[in-house]
Amino acid sequence: MIPPQITFRELSHFLTVVCQGGFVRASEALHVSQPSVSQSVQSLETKLGAQLIVRGRKAIALTEKGEVLRRYAERTLREEVSLREIMGRDSQGLEGRLRVTVPPALSSVCFPAIIEGFCREYPGVMLEIDESPSEKLMPRLRGGQTEIAALIVPGGEETLHFYPLGRDHLCLVVPDAHDLADRRSCALAEIIQERVALLREDFKINRFILQAYAGHGAKPRVVGRTGDIHLLMAMVRSGLGLGIIPSALCRGVWMEGVRALHLHSPVMAFDWALATRRDHQLSPAGEAWRKTCLEHFTRSILPEEGLLEGGSPGEHLSQVSAQKERT
Repeated sequence: MIPPQITFRELSHFLTVVCQGGFVRASEALHVSQPSVSQSVQSLETKLGAQLIVRGRKAIALTEKGEVLRRYAERTLREEVSLREIMGRDSQGLEGRLRVTVPPALSSVCFPAIIEGFCREYPGVMLEIDESPSEKLMPRLRGGQTEIAALIVPGGEETLHFYPLGRDHLCLVVPDAHDLADRRSCALAEIIQERVALLREDFKINRFILQAYAGHGAKPRVVGRTGDIHLLMAMVRSGLGLGIIPSALCRGVWMEGVRALHLHSPVMAFDWALATRRDHQLSPAGEAWRKTCLEHFTRSILPEEGLLEGGSPGEHLSQVSAQKERT
């Protein structure tokens, strides 16, 4: 008797549950019902004769055999993606499926124009877009669930290859009526006691904010959080608290009624990049997406000049250039 076969769908559902940290979030990421996801995991457990996931009230945990399956699933799905890419390379023109991941905060601000331009130029490519913060997209990259992802460059990451998009920094956003609204810049110490509205805790920029506050022996007085930039700006406009966000987000109609200031002492700077696995060669569609993203980031998304502590416009780029020449 032939044993029941494990399917790619079951492996994909299982790995998404692991990456997303639960069945509800996995169903949202996959755009399928939660019972379907649960059924896939239960089917795997039945076929393998072992419990794979321990379901807790607030979180899930992998059993020892679940961890073995996770590594197998990542390897298997990577091979499946590679096979599709190899089989599609002889096609004329760019076509097939391209899976990309973008940060939720940037998705509605920076990527609509990128997506429109890409889809116009490459209509044969089926673009699948996943919104995921840095902490959750790393397992998706390693597991081959996405080919290329936009993120803040992490430190000490050796399994990924990065294609730089540009340097960014955090800005302070205040209502038009605020005492600081007529300023171009502000030191963190000046607003250390102010209430702030921030992006969700799983967004990487919160690390920079916490470290900067800790340097002043303080913690931010957080009065609101959201993953949606429109809602965050609504909080700031209402006077609930000041906002601290990447300068790349300081554009668009949601900036009506608020002002963005350079935040310094310290400057909270970081690099945006596209990331892929080091053992993966970008598909033609992936390379086209990389070039489209780089063009838009260079031309219109990231500012051409910044402020260092006590500096002036343009000083940041000149110091970076000088540093590159010395190295």
